[in-house]
Amino acid sequence: MSERGLTRREALIRSAAAAAGGGLLLGLLRCGESAPASNVPPDLVRRGLLRPPGAVAESEFLARCIRCQRCAEVCETDAILIAPRAAGRTAHTPYIVPETAACDLCLACGKACPTGALEPLRSMADARMGVAVVDKRLCVSHNGTGVCGACFTICPLKGKAITQGKHNAPTVHEKACAGCGLCEEACIVDDPMDGRAIRVRSERAWS
Repeated sequence: MSERGLTRREALIRSAAAAAGGGLLLGLLRCGESAPASNVPPDLVRRGLLRPPGAVAESEFLARCIRCQRCAEVCETDAILIAPRAAGRTAHTPYIVPETAACDLCLACGKACPTGALEPLRSMADARMGVAVVDKRLCVSHNGTGVCGACFTICPLKGKAITQGKHNAPTVHEKACAGCGLCEEACIVDDPMDGRAIRVRSERAWS
């Protein structure tokens, strides 16, 4: 099939799989693939499990979520992925990988959720999906190798979640960060070992 014949999600998955050097990430992102939970890529394990905006506490989320996938169906940016059936307790539940497709905080998923696993939010400022963390070793504005500002420019809460200093060096303000990952998707740095210079991390664990 040609690239033009692919859906946006399929194209993103194919690109992410190629960048990861094989089918490991591809197997994770495809709903229904039978891969052991232990095969969740180590990088995703380290950064935590990123749920869509409005997700209640993880134990309650797993109890409420009926795996209907309505949140993914209403996600116009295809940011919401569905965990494969062998992914332990997280099987068939929604998650997000910002470097593949970030959440644009449209908040449609919370309105579509029939059980309250994703609670409706009144504004994007109410979302607390995770926290963006800047790696100053990699960020060109911090390490003196360039001047960027992409993360600040794309941030829907700029001036609150992210502010800029000298050479546009970003500072993330944890209490205001929604964890949407738009900054990560926009980051111009993609280190072969460490990935983007700004990455969203979550305290939720893969299970």
